Amino acid sequence: MKTVARFATRHRWWVVVAWLVCIIGSQALASAAGGSSYKDVFTLPGTETQQVLNLLRDNGQAGRTGQVGTVVVHPRTGALDPRQPPSGLLPALEKLCTAHLHVALVASPWAAFQCSPQGAVASPAAQGAAGQHNPLLSTDNTVGLVTIGWQGNQNAIGNFSGVHDALEPLATKNLELEFTGAAFANLAAQQQGIPPEAFGFAAALIILAIVFRSLGATVLPLLSAAGALGVGLALVSLLSHVMNVATFATELASLMVIGVGIDYALFIVTRHRRNLLRGMPMEESIAVAINTSGRAVLFAGATVWVAILGLCALGVSFLYRVAVGTSIAVALTMIASLTLLPAVLSLLGHRVLPRRVRKGVRDGTYVHDAHRTRWAWWSELVARRKLVLAAVAAGVIVVLAIPFFSMRLGQADQGSDPKGTTTRAGYDLIANAPGFGKGYTSVLELVLHGPTATDAAYLNSVARGLARTPDVDAATIGAQPLSRDLALMTFKSTSAPQDEQTNALVKRLRRDLAPTLERGTANQIYVFGQTAVFVDFAHVLAQKMPLFFVAVIGLSFLLLMLAFRSLVVPLTAAAMNLFAAGASFGILVAVFQWGWFSETLGIGAGGPIDAFLPVMFFAILFGLSMDYQVFLVSRMHEEWVHTHDNRHSISVGQAETGGIITAAAIIMIAVFGGFLLGDARVIKMIGLGLGAAIFIDAFVLRTVLVPSLMHALGRSNWWFPRWLDRITPRVSVEPPEVLAAEPFPEDEPSV
Repeated sequence: MKTVARFATRHRWWVVVAWLVCIIGSQALASAAGGSSYKDVFTLPGTETQQVLNLLRDNGQAGRTGQVGTVVVHPRTGALDPRQPPSGLLPALEKLCTAHLHVALVASPWAAFQCSPQGAVASPAAQGAAGQHNPLLSTDNTVGLVTIGWQGNQNAIGNFSGVHDALEPLATKNLELEFTGAAFANLAAQQQGIPPEAFGFAAALIILAIVFRSLGATVLPLLSAAGALGVGLALVSLLSHVMNVATFATELASLMVIGVGIDYALFIVTRHRRNLLRGMPMEESIAVAINTSGRAVLFAGATVWVAILGLCALGVSFLYRVAVGTSIAVALTMIASLTLLPAVLSLLGHRVLPRRVRKGVRDGTYVHDAHRTRWAWWSELVARRKLVLAAVAAGVIVVLAIPFFSMRLGQADQGSDPKGTTTRAGYDLIANAPGFGKGYTSVLELVLHGPTATDAAYLNSVARGLARTPDVDAATIGAQPLSRDLALMTFKSTSAPQDEQTNALVKRLRRDLAPTLERGTANQIYVFGQTAVFVDFAHVLAQKMPLFFVAVIGLSFLLLMLAFRSLVVPLTAAAMNLFAAGASFGILVAVFQWGWFSETLGIGAGGPIDAFLPVMFFAILFGLSMDYQVFLVSRMHEEWVHTHDNRHSISVGQAETGGIITAAAIIMIAVFGGFLLGDARVIKMIGLGLGAAIFIDAFVLRTVLVPSLMHALGRSNWWFPRWLDRITPRVSVEPPEVLAAEPFPEDEPSV
């Protein structure tokens, strides 16, 4: 590590130029490749959903698996004319077929057509039966629906936003157009103000300025994070041309890079400043900082890698492609912290120190006035009142975790979007319109396959059985033969897509209705649609979750065991991380599911927690929590190696790292809090959940519960069987040549 640091300092301009070339070059490559091509694509091997997708593909119906969006047409006064569309609407809809947006079909109350290479091909418009109202108009004619479907393999965001941009100008002071449905889920991004990344950087800048009181030291962590972010986002964009990368991958990568990048730089810069205050020469100070805090950064980054890549154990491509993109960004953050940061530290010289001490440090006359810090006082209090404080901290964790036990997994619909977004406005118009209702936005289908699947008599029997099923809107049932032995029966539920009733309906249809209607025939009936897909998704995750937890916790345990030559320390770390996860999940449930303060925070109404969020959230949180554990325990372990006094080691370790850990936590909380400004509900969940988790981790677990337990456990903290010591490789966070020095000056930070 010293070799790396000395190379970076002695060739500082080359290192800086190399990073600039990497940033500019990667961004240029991403731009030349046509920008990003993000797609939300699910593959769920072994599920009924995947069987349907394969069946439709094999029968030339893959296009039917594309996204569907709904344009809501609403006159601000009066009603729509069932015979005459609003001015300009039909020509604009027809142009969608030739706008290279991969639109497959358009259906409106006034006209319907399918798209072909030659343009729009008219088909019969949706009409009610004799004497019935048009099914795409509300019964009072105040709401009309235009359904737009895309080709199945063309679910890129640009196609959806292109349709929005083409139709949105038709809205006038007399006519309201809103866009809702799964395809338009990301349109909220166009209605946001300050980008969340900008908010995170601004908050971090203010906090770093307060902590460091030096312009150079304040800018350094942001510079390191910006360098990693510039290259990382370009590589994730290029990756989206090689594999299907989820639409929120860049926001997640940004969140991780800004959070861990600033934290890693903060630890290294703080160690370097302390070395300078102790009179160490500049180059040696940087080398020692990289050789000590840099080792901890490398080790902490490895735990984040293990946790994020643990998502690959779930076998869901949607998640592991996000994991690959995020892990690339985290790796670049580590590289920037160990190369770009020392190079710029060398360029800045003593300007990383507060102005009032620079001259004294340069000429060797500065003498630190050792004094008892607040963290030293607190660490002694924890040592004396360990059991009481541990009980209070554990009680707080338990109370916060209570809502976790009522968590309901699913997929939130547009009814849970923030007020003021077009998706929420469109959903509300449909849900409140007579003749539609909140179940109208549900997308459910029975896929019938077999020798008599398209027979009229069989289709009628299936429709009758479906109509008798509770929670099915019988008036919406419609059948359509797709091929000689394949038919599609569409219907809607009486409950909203995100309601538990709809999930229960899918399971009931699969368990009871489908086997009954298949009996005595050679046909097979599958339940398909948006809700069915997420029921299967949740089931797959539930099956693989034990393997995921074993992989993440097990590998992290091994890393900490090798680093600290202890079995108790990694066990304690794993338990604390589980506590932090439970408490933060409780907060998520209270806000996002129960709806506490959700509208006030601009999150939207309460709804289910996204099925994939627990595993992704746990992976990120476990990695970040291990960061703090590594930084805290590495200083304790360094002291233990030289004194073998447990009480002294725990107190010194907490006193000397408490300020920097809490300062880093405040920065990360601010960064994650900025993602409440993000467009996607899942990003808001991750931002709030991780912000709360980091607060709990830094101010409850690492400040109170962990040191209290380690005081109570005594020398058992460092127990490591001799036979295990002989057969395991030696890996150390702290280099052996670094001796336990006198307590570092607490000139910064003392948050």
